[in-house]
Amino acid sequence: MNTIRITKEQFDILKKYLLSRKEESAAFLLAGYFYNSLGHNFAIREIMIPRDDEYNERTEIHLDVSAKFFNRVLSSAERTGTTIVQCHSHTFADYDLSYSASDNYGESQSSQTIFDCLEKKPMASLLFGKNNVIGRFWNNSKNSPMKINQIRILGKNIQIFEPEQTNSKLNTSVFDRQIKAFGIKGQQVLSSLKIGIVGLGGTGSSVAEQLAREGIGDFLLIDHDKFEISNLTRLYGSYHDTKKKPKVQIIKSNIEKINPKAIIEAVDDNVVSQKILQKLKNCDVIFSCTDNHTSRSVLNELCYQYFIPVIDIGVGIDSDNEKISGGTVRSMLISPSLPCMYCTGIINSEQILNESLPPKERKSRQKEGYVQGMQDDVPSVITFTTMAATFGLTMFKDLYFNILDSKSTIITLDLHSFTINKLSASQRPECVCKLRLAKGDYFPLSAP
Repeated sequence: MNTIRITKEQFDILKKYLLSRKEESAAFLLAGYFYNSLGHNFAIREIMIPRDDEYNERTEIHLDVSAKFFNRVLSSAERTGTTIVQCHSHTFADYDLSYSASDNYGESQSSQTIFDCLEKKPMASLLFGKNNVIGRFWNNSKNSPMKINQIRILGKNIQIFEPEQTNSKLNTSVFDRQIKAFGIKGQQVLSSLKIGIVGLGGTGSSVAEQLAREGIGDFLLIDHDKFEISNLTRLYGSYHDTKKKPKVQIIKSNIEKINPKAIIEAVDDNVVSQKILQKLKNCDVIFSCTDNHTSRSVLNELCYQYFIPVIDIGVGIDSDNEKISGGTVRSMLISPSLPCMYCTGIINSEQILNESLPPKERKSRQKEGYVQGMQDDVPSVITFTTMAATFGLTMFKDLYFNILDSKSTIITLDLHSFTINKLSASQRPECVCKLRLAKGDYFPLSAP
């Protein structure tokens, strides 16, 4: 599947400009490019709009921008390591959109220039009508253009344009009650997604169980821990006779019992690895159920660099070993144009540094009081880990079905007052989420 990924804010600006007048209009997008096992992908970083005096010609059926403007776009792409997505409008068209012979010729010439000047990167294009948008991409002028199968508009919710929708067959008897909630199309959306789950403890195993029952049929499971008997109280799919084996295998077996046809890749490894992160590039959504800052940090980077929404889930319990005195259950949506885990303080750079210390040195610094909050045996209760997973899964449904009447991207439950809070934050200037936005494969993620 070939995709163009763009934030809602970017898309609204682009659509408003391109459809603002009867004459054709043009815009150029700087896009981070990356390839995954499903196809070619373009994540939009910046919009460049020509001034009126930078059009050589502009009518209702034809346009031509100046070479000076195009060269400025090309220079910007070269400087930022991006490629170019050319956009223009056919304001006379409604739903039935198609590229003209003039479009074909012009784009073939532009694509060859971009291929030659931008380290052989492909060029993409978008064509806007009154109520529709289609896309394609070129490797160079010698090859015919290939279709963009999906245009993803990302924000707190996801809007998807698919010129040629393929609807999967559903077992309507199994999903009868969900279809009554989300409709046939909604259930087909769920069944088409590939979901990554990083961390398969109390929260991650609950997420996996619920997603499998909801009809998700393609999973990437990542965890490098093995089952310990103390996990029995909260690990879905585990039993008293469960042997000491990787958690990913336990969860894989559990999903297969629910859905024998599910596609499951179980990775018994640390997510902080270029090899593993490459696998996550194939996912539509990632659930961050990890318990350390380093893992959260690389998933945070992945989200903004490749335009893959991440839902981070966490539980913290305050206890004196006899009584729970408080704590927080939390879920947060991270998506391009929304604040990241650094913006909200969920990730702490000092903790990442502490986690990187050799075990002996870390223990020594803990004794001296220089390292705080890194206990391995923190309290955990299945009631609260399942609740956190459910919060995250509710945000997942809102992402695709817009069910929550709220602009908040963080949901918390205070365990002492039993108060649910819906929180929002602002992006920090010069934060990693802005610096890494739509970089694609141009900039390596922070992992060996």
